[in-house]
Amino acid sequence: MLSDETEQKLLLAAQEGDMDAYDALQIRLEPPVKRYVRRLTGAVSVEDDIVQDVFLSLFLHLKDIDPPEKLRPYVFRMARNRCYDEFRRWERQQTFSLDEEPVQLWVSFSASTNGSKPDELTHWMLLYMEVQEAMEQLTENQREALILFSEENLSYAEIAAITDTSIGTVKSRLFHAKQNLRRLLRAETLTAIEEGV
Repeated sequence: MLSDETEQKLLLAAQEGDMDAYDALQIRLEPPVKRYVRRLTGAVSVEDDIVQDVFLSLFLHLKDIDPPEKLRPYVFRMARNRCYDEFRRWERQQTFSLDEEPVQLWVSFSASTNGSKPDELTHWMLLYMEVQEAMEQLTENQREALILFSEENLSYAEIAAITDTSIGTVKSRLFHAKQNLRRLLRAETLTAIEEGV
C-alpha cells in the first residue's frame, strides 16, 4: 500500500517544519511499524526502543524522502535495518549450550474431553497461535516478506524497496513462504482456515 494522500501531505508539511504535521504523521505510522518490529524480532522488550529510534531517524531525515509516495517503504526500511542491528547485537551476546534442545509447542483446538466445543474466540486464537508458531519456523527472508505482504498490506514493489531486492525475489519468497507454511500447519488447521470455521 503506497503512502496515502493524507500521509503525503503531512510529510510535505513536516518537511517544511510543521511539527504538528510530523506528530500526526508519527501517530499514523507508529502502530504498523510497531507491529512489524514486534513480528520481525519476536521481542517485546526491544520493540519500543527500535520504534523510537526509527521515528527519531525519520525526523532527522525527513528531507531525504522524495517523492512523498516512498514514505512507507522508507520508514519500514529503517525499521528493518534497526531490527537487523538488534539481531547482530543478540548474535554477539548469544551463548549456546549443546545440551539444550529446541522445544516445539503445538496448540490443539480440538474439542475438550467432555465433548464440549471451544467457543469461537478461543478456537480462532488457537488457530492464530499455531499459524504464528509456524511462521516463526520460516526462513527470515520468507517470514519478513509474508509479514510485510499479509499483515502490513504492502505491495511487491514496496517490499522490494524495503528489503533491497527485486520484485521477482519478493514474489519467490512469498510463494515459498506460503508453500512452507502449508507444510508446517496441521491438516485440521489448514481445513479450518480455508473453510473459515
